Amino acid sequence: MTHSRFVHLPSNGWLRSAPLTFKPAYDDSTLTYAITLAIRHESTYRYSNLSLVVDLIAEDQAVERHTVNFSLADEYGNWKGGGFGTLYQDTVTIAPVVAPEDVQAVVVWQAMEGCDTLRGLADVGVFVRPLLSY
Repeated sequence: MTHSRFVHLPSNGWLRSAPLTFKPAYDDSTLTYAITLAIRHESTYRYSNLSLVVDLIAEDQAVERHTVNFSLADEYGNWKGGGFGTLYQDTVTIAPVVAPEDVQAVVVWQAMEGCDTLRGLADVGVFVRPLLSY
């Protein structure tokens, strides 16, 4: 079963100094999982990209840091990703194969250059999906 959790961001913006923390849910400790990061942005978002820093924190407190760069619009300014109305969603897999002890927390920081308060993002979420073995 896939688990997901979204955090709704404040309408006045996401502060660079305010990370979001997710605790992944795992149904079976003997399986491996894929972890996907999702963002939802409004059509009023003023950039064509989004830079994030994602820390994967293991059971033993080891940290694996990733820089994630979303390309949200094409060269003509058309939004990529799915959506309707004024809201669009994009996803990227940040951990394609992990054991539950490898990722006990996912911490997401906005890392847009020169932007202390990022406006136009609606939600940030994490999907945890079991990988089936045959």
